[in-house]
Amino acid sequence: MIKKWVSWFIALAMILSLAGCGAVPSDSGAKPADTKNEAEEQAPADEGEEAAPEDSGEEEAAGISHDEEYDIEMFNTYANYMGDTTGWYAKILLDKFNMKMNIIAPNVAGTGDQLYQTRSAAGNLGDIIVQTKARMIDCYTAGLLGSMSPYLPNCPNLQKLSFAYEAFRESMGTDEVYAIPGRVSNNDASKAAGRGVNVEAGTFLRWDAYLAAGAPKLATLDDLVKLLYQMQDDNPTTDAGEKVYAFSLFGDWDGSTVRGSREMMYLYGYSGAQGYYWMTPDGSDVINLIDDDSLYYQWLKIYNKAYRDGYLDPDSATQPWDTINTKAKDGRVLFSWWTFLGRNIYSTGYDPSTYGFGYVPTDDSLICNAGYNKYGAEGNAFAIGSGAKYPDRLMEFLDFYASEEGLLYNSGLIEGISYEMVDGHPVLTEFGLNTSSDKVAPDELGGGKWDDGTCKINYPLVHSDDPNSLLGGEPTTTSLWKSTLENGRNDYTNKWEELYGVYSPLEYLESRNQLTVAPGIDYASPADPSDISTIRAQLSTLTKNAGWQMIYAESDEEFEKIWADMKAQLDDFGWQELCDYDMAIVNDMIAARKKVLGE
Repeated sequence: MIKKWVSWFIALAMILSLAGCGAVPSDSGAKPADTKNEAEEQAPADEGEEAAPEDSGEEEAAGISHDEEYDIEMFNTYANYMGDTTGWYAKILLDKFNMKMNIIAPNVAGTGDQLYQTRSAAGNLGDIIVQTKARMIDCYTAGLLGSMSPYLPNCPNLQKLSFAYEAFRESMGTDEVYAIPGRVSNNDASKAAGRGVNVEAGTFLRWDAYLAAGAPKLATLDDLVKLLYQMQDDNPTTDAGEKVYAFSLFGDWDGSTVRGSREMMYLYGYSGAQGYYWMTPDGSDVINLIDDDSLYYQWLKIYNKAYRDGYLDPDSATQPWDTINTKAKDGRVLFSWWTFLGRNIYSTGYDPSTYGFGYVPTDDSLICNAGYNKYGAEGNAFAIGSGAKYPDRLMEFLDFYASEEGLLYNSGLIEGISYEMVDGHPVLTEFGLNTSSDKVAPDELGGGKWDDGTCKINYPLVHSDDPNSLLGGEPTTTSLWKSTLENGRNDYTNKWEELYGVYSPLEYLESRNQLTVAPGIDYASPADPSDISTIRAQLSTLTKNAGWQMIYAESDEEFEKIWADMKAQLDDFGWQELCDYDMAIVNDMIAARKKVLGE
């Protein structure tokens, strides 16, 4: 039944993909993060004057009228929530800006590229747009973006990001600023921009089950797979009686290949470059995911064997992000690639009585993690739509969003409620440490469930690890606070330290030279020309669907046949032309990285 459903799904996906006419974003390795964890790991600083001008760019903020309620749409490819902003963050928007925000999230819509194609064809992508830099160039060419330059003189917080947006303006070849990169950081580009004390991607296992299995040391990823099988055998159901699987996948963030397979490239020193190409931080080794016996291929085989053996969640092909994230939090999944899938034992306020994930190293791995980037991280940017009714009010909001205070709100940090300052340092309150999903916002913030009211934008303009003056110069990321590092330990983190000899995964990997950093660069991949865009879209459908078919193959012979048939069709869709185009971009990226590395 599963195979029939998958075949129907694949056929429909092929039809929809060929119907689209725009570029498909390349698999850069960028990953959307879980909204709640994004909030747990950030905080703000001084807001500055929230000025936003008329077209002349000379009026002060007082000149912006908020008399009319402004209902805006944000098209956000990074968001994991779709719908109206609600709860306490909605109250802040209404009180400060008389604004209501509806988030349009392709990740949640489940229609792939079609939502972008439909809205861009209609000439209105959104009032505020959050998407890849390459897509921003497409949208500028199509006249979908409004100039931000007239308003920037009165946006002091956005001006602090001028290094990033001027570099991107130059790469776009425009006289004015049409997009501002996100997650900009002034931290050292050679340092890993992880998730607090964790790496961005790694081998995270359900910690209670790992300890119950005897917490064995792992030499290779083969050992990891064997251990996960054992953990499922020992823990077939959760405490609530729900079925547990070693592996569970989802397809929302796939792009041209199965995300759950290519993600394992990070464990051996590679990060996404362009299209199907991945490379080491210095560019000394470049590989193609579709190479025979690539690590991507090997993990498709591992997942296929797990499926046939009963260790892979059969819902993997159809379930969205929200479902797998809920399963992970409920203990129904034993393996996670990221700190933000499920709960992490190092998350601020983590309760060991709930299911949580901890990093388990393998001796043969070399984790590749992105470095801090003054040009912006993950290759995404913010823009305003050319058809926006009140662009000055949108820029006023974005300036607030880039402020230290705005970053605090984005991170769920409100002084006197979720944290307080003690001797010049931030300390989480009992309310801030409470991770219950039933936690209620205070009456002065409008009440309602706290989690329902968090900021759902899910992508900041400023990196939360940067110093925040409102927090005494400490970062917004709460797991990096002095008070958290001193007092935020729990039974599970203590056990982790006992097993591995240091407090955190980042410390462990750095001390063993098992961490390599991809330095932040100012290079942005150009927008695909129309012929390359068509080739990429068709090949993406072919390779992604073949990957899922391979995972659900009923035998080794069927698995190999699907791979061989897929490879035999590549040239029919312009494979070599795409590879030549992408490799030229990879070479430009290598040159940019060598420049940063001083080579």
